[in-house]
Amino acid sequence: MFNLIFKNIWARRKRNGWLFAELIAVAIVSWVIFDPVVVGLYVRNLPTGYDVDRLCRISLGRYYEGASEFSAEADSTLFEDIDRIMYQARNLNNVESSTQLLGFAYPGSMGNSNSTYVNPNDTTKLLRVTNMYYKPRTDFFKTFGIQPADGYTVEQLEEAVLSANSTLLSEDGARYLYGDNRSDMRLSIPPQYLSMVPDWKDRTVTGVFKSFKMNNGNRAIPVAFYKFSQDDNGGTDVPAQTYILVRVKEGVNLDKFIDDFNQNGIKQLHSGNLYARSIMKFSSVMEDRDSFYLNAMRMRYVLAAFFMISLCLGVIGTFWLQTKVRKEDIGVMLSFGGTPKTIMGMLMGEGVLLTTIAVVIGCLIYMQYGISEGLVNDYMWGGARADSPMVADSWIDSFPQHFLIVSGIIWLIMTIVVLIGIFIPAHKISHVQPTEALRDE
Repeated sequence: MFNLIFKNIWARRKRNGWLFAELIAVAIVSWVIFDPVVVGLYVRNLPTGYDVDRLCRISLGRYYEGASEFSAEADSTLFEDIDRIMYQARNLNNVESSTQLLGFAYPGSMGNSNSTYVNPNDTTKLLRVTNMYYKPRTDFFKTFGIQPADGYTVEQLEEAVLSANSTLLSEDGARYLYGDNRSDMRLSIPPQYLSMVPDWKDRTVTGVFKSFKMNNGNRAIPVAFYKFSQDDNGGTDVPAQTYILVRVKEGVNLDKFIDDFNQNGIKQLHSGNLYARSIMKFSSVMEDRDSFYLNAMRMRYVLAAFFMISLCLGVIGTFWLQTKVRKEDIGVMLSFGGTPKTIMGMLMGEGVLLTTIAVVIGCLIYMQYGISEGLVNDYMWGGARADSPMVADSWIDSFPQHFLIVSGIIWLIMTIVVLIGIFIPAHKISHVQPTEALRDE
């Protein structure tokens, strides 16, 4: 059968030439369309790494001078007032735990900052981390549901960062720099950056936690947690955006909890010049955080859908006509004892072989672009490179795996479309009488 398929393709090479060129072009364009969609769907469906479903974020308001509720004396105890409101929230009905969100960098926040570190004993590996801040001993990790890495406990993470020169590191970053050896983990500034921070002192990694996603648009990336310092934030003044995060108890309906809070609980949370202003699901907070990413992904979905429709109409129509004009050839085969099953297999085999060769060539052409520019990775972190020195955490980081998987998906889509274009007319003409098929011969 294979020899017959190959001979038919070769015998019709002039007629199939332009069709072959069309399939190559479609394969190249498919890479541009489907690569970000495939990666985006994969990333979005990865687990967050912590439990979002039972979290709510309470926004705090502040009385300023001129308001009837303002107290000049209380303005010097703002951080103590945040502590009091956090404990008040913890004592609300159906609340399991609560913590403080200070500054601009925490899971799901709108902002972040980044640093580059090395292992002081091996400065060849650069580790880029996202910096986040928390206040120790406030049930931060318990409330978020961020899990400790093997060998640590949540209680240890809460106590681990009590000095300016200590930090917590996510498991992916610790593994990249230190492998399985966690006896003496320190983060150093790369030698080429030391001139920018001449007073730098190495940070000691005092705890490791399991990796999590900063938001739905990105995969889990290396994260370092530092102690939130009031001095770094302007002394006694609180950050512009200050929140209380609460985790409700298992089985509690989150919508009902929010309704009850708006009716009664919000009145209970106040201290000094600070008060509870509003509450919302943390999942909604993350959706707002991801709005730009989601809009970009929706545009990609629309573009992919439009391309799929065009692909189906164009390729199916082309192969439909190509199959129909072979009615006389099918009549000859039928008259010599060919069966409909054999004829269907031959025609569809020709389509699969032609598509496979075209996809291989098209993907190899696109690979030249991918080698120089990188393949789509995720929303934040550029693209997978063929010469990347980073250890691959996922198939989308590994250029060979990424290239082969997306190429396979493109081949599958194009093959299905081509087979649809062949099957319907091939099924019809392979079941006609030989005399009818040869009527015009």
